[in-house]
Amino acid sequence: MRGISREVLARDAAWSLADGNCKGMATRWGRWERHYLTAEAVDDRTRALIAPAEVCAGCPIVAECADLAELSGYTGIAGGRAYRNGREDTYRLRDPHKPRRRTA
Repeated sequence: MRGISREVLARDAAWSLADGNCKGMATRWGRWERHYLTAEAVDDRTRALIAPAEVCAGCPIVAECADLAELSGYTGIAGGRAYRNGREDTYRLRDPHKPRRRTA
């Protein structure tokens, strides 16, 4: 039996987006994403996620939204988190100049 393709999974996840808390917020969402993607300081990027995360809090499709971001290689904000090329963008939320603690 053949596996289900990423495209089919993404298409199925996309169907549920109409049920999200962000319905009708495309313009505002676009501004939030641009603000996040252009912010240079870690604190600014973190603050840029506050408003979208509030919209996503308690959203009935937050898991599907995150799945779609991963499956489609999305860059932007989905499920209240930032994504770059379908992966959670944790790099931009760290200060590259701050030394990282090493663990054993």
